[in-house]
Amino acid sequence: MNTQLTNLETALLNEIIEMYDEDCNTCFTRELTQSEKGVMSSLVKKGLVYDSFENESGNGYNKHNYFPSDI
Repeated sequence: MNTQLTNLETALLNEIIEMYDEDCNTCFTRELTQSEKGVMSSLVKKGLVYDSFENESGNGYNKHNYFPSDI
């Protein structure tokens, strides 16, 4: 599948990939700006990243932990 990305999506995805460490349980946890939130949502919808804390909001998790999907 050839997914088209905007420049902002590419930049944010590259930042997430750079933060990835297969030996670590956290990857990309920094606070997103308002505009980055929309870009991140798009990356999640396209299946390029996922939030490992997605279903943990009721268990004391109030942040996100994004990982690249295909590494």
